Amino acid sequence: MVKHGPAATVLPATGLATAEPQPDAEPMRMVRFNPAFSRLLGSISQSAVKVPSMMSMLEKRVLFTLARERYTGSGLIIDAGIFLGASTVCFGEGLRQNRSFKTATKRWTKPIISFERAIINPGMPAFFKRNNVEGMAEPGESFADAVEAMIEPVADLVDLRLGDILETGQGIEDPIEILFLDVLKLPEISRFVMRNYFPRLIPGVSIVVQQDYFYERLPFIKTDQEFFSEYFTFIGEVCSTALFLCTKPIPESAIDQLEQGLPAREQERLASRAMQRSCDPARRYMMAISKVRLIKQLYGSESAQDYLRFVKNEFPDQVASPLPRLKDALAAIERVCWDGDD
Repeated sequence: MVKHGPAATVLPATGLATAEPQPDAEPMRMVRFNPAFSRLLGSISQSAVKVPSMMSMLEKRVLFTLARERYTGSGLIIDAGIFLGASTVCFGEGLRQNRSFKTATKRWTKPIISFERAIINPGMPAFFKRNNVEGMAEPGESFADAVEAMIEPVADLVDLRLGDILETGQGIEDPIEILFLDVLKLPEISRFVMRNYFPRLIPGVSIVVQQDYFYERLPFIKTDQEFFSEYFTFIGEVCSTALFLCTKPIPESAIDQLEQGLPAREQERLASRAMQRSCDPARRYMMAISKVRLIKQLYGSESAQDYLRFVKNEFPDQVASPLPRLKDALAAIERVCWDGDD
């Protein structure tokens, strides 16, 4: 039986955010984990909270707890797509509190490898303004200096690689114990990660954190991950993030098969499987919208329009929801289906 996750409360006396039982959270904020992983939503140090991020506090707590409670030092922590560095700081500060810290850092001088392109895109200036991040440049320019400054408290543990991961991510031959993925913005990046990092996961130990899994765009993330479902167990959901435990070695032949391309019907099937991962109707709705995008890519606008009508009938409460997150997703997919404008 899965349980609902608690909310985060900061305690000034200790500087820790800790668990406090409460009823179900709003849609997209529910937290559920496989019982064996129920303690992943642990406390978090204040130093790991303060870095501005597009992640929620709940997601930060999970990353911090992964590094503090579950990391064994058997492999590296790959932190791919760090933006301003919140995930890296969560991993680093959690690692410092890990009972195996000395052993891990003796084996790995810098156990965390962090990747960030560090180029401002058109949506970032509004985020910087909302979060009072000063000194940022214009779209197209670098924010590398800000990343380096933000992760400075844990820099001694981090191999920071700035630039395109297709170039900076080459050459990792060591085992990988935690693989955090917020960098899969293009299909070729997803395939690169799976080709280079999935074979290095440790069965029974390694955890893949797919930060955009329950995001309504990027349908290839869902189909790519689900293609490897026989090698993973789904262990939980938090906000837009899904977590998977690697259970079997991933052979190169499976990656070869994915790279050769999957039939359209198989992609549909995998998207449907992904939709059923969540216990939250709002997340399933977002995954259904993601499947509409996939159908548009596979079969065109008319088929996507038909499937969107089906989705609206299946999720009436979510279609009528005043929650901006759900309203914006519906408006965007309607533009995709009828205007071709994204």
